Amino acid sequence: MNTILVVEDDTLIGNAIEQWLTQSSRVNWVRSQRQAETALQSNQYDIVILDLGLPDGHGFNLLKLMKRRRIDSGVIILTAYGDVDNRIEGLDLGADDYLVKPIDFKELDARIRSVKRRKDGLLSPVIEHNNIEFDTTGHTVRQNGQPVSLSKMEVSILAILIQGRGRYFSRTMLTERLYDDASAVEGNSIEVHISALRKKLGKSLIKTTRGLGYIIEKDGNQ
Repeated sequence: MNTILVVEDDTLIGNAIEQWLTQSSRVNWVRSQRQAETALQSNQYDIVILDLGLPDGHGFNLLKLMKRRRIDSGVIILTAYGDVDNRIEGLDLGADDYLVKPIDFKELDARIRSVKRRKDGLLSPVIEHNNIEFDTTGHTVRQNGQPVSLSKMEVSILAILIQGRGRYFSRTMLTERLYDDASAVEGNSIEVHISALRKKLGKSLIKTTRGLGYIIEKDGNQ
């Protein structure tokens, strides 16, 4: 059974989400950023459903706090703000998915299942994707059963993308995860490493979408 934190200040919406999700999950519903921070300090959640327009701050502030504290709960942003810039910023800050109000509860269930499967997949020591095997413990890569020599940075980038299959990672998001001082990184550093990975593992492995970033699509073995 999933444990879910719902962060939503609208009483009608929050109550409806709580009633729906309690049929299959343990749910804690809070109405502010402060209450959410307290809940995250004392409990571990599989999923956080996060409204952006909170009475005491923006939901992105909570995402930043979760990132600083290395809280690895899956996050689904739930908001009335549906423009592309908000979606991109939310994903850059670590959200796993994004739903725009009004919501369909069956779709919400499906998004929760998808995020949970993705998070559970991180626990598997070996990830198989098409003809690639990535050992998350030993940080080794094999293709068609043969070892592939990658640099430390190439392995780190591949780890992020293959563990997050089906999710876009922008250059900014990768840079912040890979470097302690993102401001000191050369502008095309990420592109250079991505290019090297494509040469070694195939051009079709990592796809690029302008405005969203890099993705390894979920078309391989799960």
